[in-house]
Amino acid sequence: MQINIVAKKTLADGVIYLPYWLLSYEALVALFVDRSDQNAPNQAMLMSREVNNAKTAYLTAGDHKELLADFTIDSPVPFAVDALLASLEAINNEMVPGAKAGSEKMGEFNGKLSRMIARLENKISDRRLGFLFQGGADTLHFDWLSHLAAAIFGSTAEKGAGGVKIIDFSEVPSDVLPLIVSLVARLAFAIQQWTPSDLRHPVALLCDEAHLYIPNRSDADASDDISISIFERIAKEGRKYGVSLLVISQRPSEVNKTMLSQCSNFISMRLTNADDQAVIKKLLPDSLGSFSDILPTLDTGEALIVGDASLLPSRIRVDEPLVKPNGGTVDFWTDWQGPVGERRIDTAILNWRKQSI
Repeated sequence: MQINIVAKKTLADGVIYLPYWLLSYEALVALFVDRSDQNAPNQAMLMSREVNNAKTAYLTAGDHKELLADFTIDSPVPFAVDALLASLEAINNEMVPGAKAGSEKMGEFNGKLSRMIARLENKISDRRLGFLFQGGADTLHFDWLSHLAAAIFGSTAEKGAGGVKIIDFSEVPSDVLPLIVSLVARLAFAIQQWTPSDLRHPVALLCDEAHLYIPNRSDADASDDISISIFERIAKEGRKYGVSLLVISQRPSEVNKTMLSQCSNFISMRLTNADDQAVIKKLLPDSLGSFSDILPTLDTGEALIVGDASLLPSRIRVDEPLVKPNGGTVDFWTDWQGPVGERRIDTAILNWRKQSI
């Protein structure tokens, strides 16, 4: 599955949208509120109030009043972003009666939401964030979340679902990548958490290039903290809800230490960097610390495996896949000697400009 904006493409075409209303309150604030703004506390407070009002209006208009007494700002209830923007602009331009009869003065929050509104308008119009804001009317349907969850997390026994789902985040901008990846993880955890225990089916999340969105807290910024918190919670509590993590990274020294400490098994391929080797060595029992000395000498396809899955620490060779991934190492020796495709550079530039292959 691919997360991007493709005209007239839907879940049935393997294209998913993750609409803004799925974001938690903390994620909404991180996305739209500039923490350096002196009015940031007021903006965050008004964002909370107006999002709650927008969700209340949606539930009321859609005859879902049975949810009104229990839902919170973090509940996955759709709401129209245009209506939210209009309410924020009304507050930002509000004039109230003045002390003198017939006079007016600026409201309490007049002019204090300008930067947040500008950020929100910019995000809505940014085509790179089309998967958040340009999903169309379908994503505002009350039952749309059920279809999304079934497409991503449904098992083979469920209609239209497969056993393994690959979600391509390559077109998601790097500045919001942690928020969006953690949103999918939050969906998985929430669905498992709110499923009765007798109906739960295990889910495993394979986190490739994990250092990009689960970094060390010392290296993280404010937006990364949300992603780290969600993945840390899954690492600590996920097993009792049937959610497990497989953390994959070429730079273990840059991955969150809490995540690594919760892993029960380690499969380590060749590592030549001293910092990365040190991380693996610390994760091994004292009696097995010397095993880390073989990490820089491992051949391609060889790995050191330690943990509950293996009775003894073992040096193994991984079989080559029958269908090799497109992301495999290019065969430079052969390709350099091969013919050069016509118009390859023009094609690349056109795709770059269209942001699509």
